[in-house]
Amino acid sequence: MKYNEQIKIRSYDVDMNGVLRPTVLLAKLEELGAHQMVKYPPSNDDLRKDGKGFILSRVVLEVNKELRDGDICEGYTWACDNSRGLSFNRCYELLKDGEVAARVYTVWALLDINEKKLLRVEEYNTVGGEAESAFEMGIPLRVRMPRAEEYTEIAKRRVFYSDTDLNGHMNNTKYLNMLCDFVPDIEKRKLRGINISYVAEAPLGDELAVYFKADGDVCYFKTVRSDGKINCEAVVYF
Repeated sequence: MKYNEQIKIRSYDVDMNGVLRPTVLLAKLEELGAHQMVKYPPSNDDLRKDGKGFILSRVVLEVNKELRDGDICEGYTWACDNSRGLSFNRCYELLKDGEVAARVYTVWALLDINEKKLLRVEEYNTVGGEAESAFEMGIPLRVRMPRAEEYTEIAKRRVFYSDTDLNGHMNNTKYLNMLCDFVPDIEKRKLRGINISYVAEAPLGDELAVYFKADGDVCYFKTVRSDGKINCEAVVYF
């Protein structure tokens, strides 16, 4: 079951070039999913009270059309019928003047916080209304990442209070800002897409080592926590 709301792009949503920031785009679309779950329970609050919560494991974001201050769009989201095992899949779509401006494909896991175990789709059924078919993305859902020796460490990046959410970890949408901040000449580039895998949370106060490799218009990233665990792996397409 598709759920939709109108979304307006405002002046504080855009960057120095007047283009919608990818972090804001993802946040606006994820909010649609939360609203659908309120209308078709259980909501995220219901899950939290029941000792459960969703954890995002992958985001594939595709930008087909630049959005700017004042643009009015139609946002859509739905649970996907290809959810299996431990993967709860969800699609998001943003339309401007009837054309697809952006698409996001996400993979979530549902955690039983008390039991510290992941729940299977078959155990909890569909969350957020009747499931529908997923769309085809224009960028790969799975990517072969570079070998460790191909990366160069380019920075240390502390997790600040402004990055965090209710869990005390860097919010999944904030990663897009962090990664784009390390892309050379980002203000001169036109973003085409991002594929990011969230491997382990980044807690408040931790210092991440940022590793980078460029291959033409494709930028590869890996961030590593201070305890040596990989935090995320990502590909940014231009």
